[in-house]
Amino acid sequence: MNRPRIQRQAFAHAMYLDRLAHGLLDLLPPVIRWLWFRLRCGSFGRGVLIDYGTYLRYPSRVHIGHDVSINRDCRIYPSFLVKGATVRIEDGAVLAPGVTLFGAGQDPSDEALGDVAADIVIGPGAYIGGNSTIRYGVTIGEGAVVAAGAVVVSDVAPHTIVAGIPARRIADRMPSHGNGWLD
Repeated sequence: MNRPRIQRQAFAHAMYLDRLAHGLLDLLPPVIRWLWFRLRCGSFGRGVLIDYGTYLRYPSRVHIGHDVSINRDCRIYPSFLVKGATVRIEDGAVLAPGVTLFGAGQDPSDEALGDVAADIVIGPGAYIGGNSTIRYGVTIGEGAVVAAGAVVVSDVAPHTIVAGIPARRIADRMPSHGNGWLD
């Protein structure tokens, strides 16, 4: 028997069941969805909002802090092959709709396009704008802002604002004397 073919078929069946479960999850009331995420994630804080349409590929490798908001249609893909590679979303972080976190990928310098993976860390109070993409090995610093549509391939310093493809620093984020932040 062809072992890789059997493995691919088993993986395809497992992913079918995974997508079916997520589809059913979107039909359930919020309290049951919250409980499912709490039980499945590696860690799950208080006051977490996970909107409908959110997809977590390997939830046991996703760690979510307190008061985190993950909006509609976010996609989080930690690594399957590299066991230590996780996605960590720290206290008070916000992911706007359509954000994608890729914890693994392929090495373009390898002719066989071998797998590579590393942690993704979204720091406390960071804001990730809508339809942004964060690549494996990236840390978004505390209080940083990623503008909508950005593609982040390197670390973002705390309290900075980045935008573009690839994302680059466009401003510092300084505390105001009132409520909120000013750049």
